Amino acid sequence: MVTVKVKKEYFSIILIILLIFLLFKFPDAIKSGITDGLSICFQTVIPSLFPFLVLSSYIVNSNILNPFYRFLSPITRVIFKQPANAVPVIILSMIGGFPIGLKMIKELFKKEEITENQAKRLCLFCMNSGPAFTITVVGANLLRSTLAGIIIYSSLCISSLIIGFFTRFIFRDDGHSHPIKRYHITDLSTLSASVTSGINSLLGICGWIVLFSGFIECFNLLNSNYFLSIFVKTTVEVTRACIDFSGKIALPYLAFIIGFGGFCVHFQILDCLKECKLNYSHFLFSRVINGGLSAIITYIILIFVPVEIDVFANTNGIQPATFSVSVWGFLALIIMCIIMIFDIDRKKKIC
Repeated sequence: MVTVKVKKEYFSIILIILLIFLLFKFPDAIKSGITDGLSICFQTVIPSLFPFLVLSSYIVNSNILNPFYRFLSPITRVIFKQPANAVPVIILSMIGGFPIGLKMIKELFKKEEITENQAKRLCLFCMNSGPAFTITVVGANLLRSTLAGIIIYSSLCISSLIIGFFTRFIFRDDGHSHPIKRYHITDLSTLSASVTSGINSLLGICGWIVLFSGFIECFNLLNSNYFLSIFVKTTVEVTRACIDFSGKIALPYLAFIIGFGGFCVHFQILDCLKECKLNYSHFLFSRVINGGLSAIITYIILIFVPVEIDVFANTNGIQPATFSVSVWGFLALIIMCIIMIFDIDRKKKIC
């Protein structure tokens, strides 16, 4: 244990020295990378993720949809061996974007609404790229083919569900179960807390993206090997990788990149994994499996539904089309408004 701790301390010191060296050696490259990272955050990440971060936090804290989860409980128990509390996590992880599912799992586990083993199993498959990014940004905007985005998104969802099914055979339940809490009427303070939580989560997400974008530019200057450059870019930051390589690599490879998620996304949810007591090596293995399954499923779908894509269709900059990342966010905001109106109406009736 002492040896491992010493090795970790040495690694941290070396990493800090390396970052300081790069910061002073390539200030212009880091500045350019940070600018690109901020552009990605403002044009892609914030519009597509923020509404879902607020919505997911509100759903967990208010328990407003809990009565409806009982109807889906038999399905989740049979297929995933998960309680009804896991229904919103599974659904929102597929439509909200990468960190949404893990953030919800963390909140449910902290509130003791799911067990430790249930939380661990959910972490292995409830992390997906949402349709706003995969279908609209990657498919319609970068690849100039909405069908290509739909195929990749479908493969990601199918892959996650397959992994979710097989997780029922690991981390077996300890016999404890938590009943669904009854819905309680909430006031605007719950919505306010959800907005604050969404902002804090979004700041952390954008911070990692900007940091990784800055040092990726340094790597570009230090490295001249094209294939090594592809490997590093595609495994480090998924948004940047999709922008750089969409239209240049085959769709199954692109599906693997998005399915794996990139280490930048992994760093964003390390606190969630720590809270749920899941070893990162298990999570990393699940992401590799998810990427591989997504690539295989995409390849199979393309046999029956061929898609023609112009090579080098993407441009160097980010050029989101009209409503490219706001439609799904708009729908999420509409749902939030309906929920809030429902709360206020219920409260008036009681008064």
